[in-house]
Amino acid sequence: MTLWVDVAARARGLRTHRLAPGALAGLARAPDLATLGRQLRLAGFPVDEGERRAEALEQAARRRAAAELALLARWCGPRAAVLAVIFEDEDRRSLRALLRGALQHAPAAARLAGLVPTPTLPERALAELAAVRDPAAARALLSVWAHPFARALRAALASATPDPIEIELALDRAWASRAAAGARGAGPEVARLVADALDLTNAVTVLALAGRAPRRAGEQLLEGGTRLDRVTYSALLARDRAAAARALADLFSGTQYAAVFRRAPVPGLEDAVLAARLAAARAAARRAPLSPAPALWYALELRAETTAVSRAVWRLALGAPAAA
Repeated sequence: MTLWVDVAARARGLRTHRLAPGALAGLARAPDLATLGRQLRLAGFPVDEGERRAEALEQAARRRAAAELALLARWCGPRAAVLAVIFEDEDRRSLRALLRGALQHAPAAARLAGLVPTPTLPERALAELAAVRDPAAARALLSVWAHPFARALRAALASATPDPIEIELALDRAWASRAAAGARGAGPEVARLVADALDLTNAVTVLALAGRAPRRAGEQLLEGGTRLDRVTYSALLARDRAAAARALADLFSGTQYAAVFRRAPVPGLEDAVLAARLAAARAAARRAPLSPAPALWYALELRAETTAVSRAVWRLALGAPAAA
């Protein structure tokens, strides 16, 4: 049996670095970037005094997140494979944004917005990927670095005009298989959290495609969940979005996720899912305080904080209203 006492203790210690809800709300209300920079600096982010550049402020958030995840990974050592559902989920999110940005020829800063560096895709790697001209060049870098997702992207990026859906599906499948493998033998709490993560990814796909599912959409089902088998998944895709959302709420009945689908907000769905995952991870960490669950809870909190800081920065940089 693998022991997680030291990692659980480290995760609890790292959680004390998280910003309180009031502090995050204060960042969201900052009147300008100079004020936001001062607030971040006082909160312990690596921000130079007087800094007011949006790119630099967001980079500070990425660097803080990267340092903490790297510390957690060092403490995990060979046990880090169990946390693939977190570390490689961040890589999946990062590569999805970076490859989409490459297809759209977006500025490098826009491609990096809200990303969390990991031990397998540190900040320097993300910056290099954000600077490439096309997705094929990004895959070449991943191959040189021996990143586990490089092989999975080979077929999706073989065409001169790659399909964004195929790219995301390749990333999803690679993450799902590795997350499920890492969870084996990690205990019931982690197994449940991983299965939930896979089920939620499938559920979000259902809401995105319900009533207008493209041909072969059933192939996008990720294996490893417990609530959505292939028959149920295909049946939900054939319904309209409102009916699919009601059915998903029933499937997730008795969990923190049911309310997400009962409200079924398409704008803000990712935030609602993350909040529900945080609640589930918190409950799992309390039930099994010496398992990997506290580390999963901590990592999800870190993602939520980094995303909130990134949004505060770019809201001010783009002159968007606070409600945005």
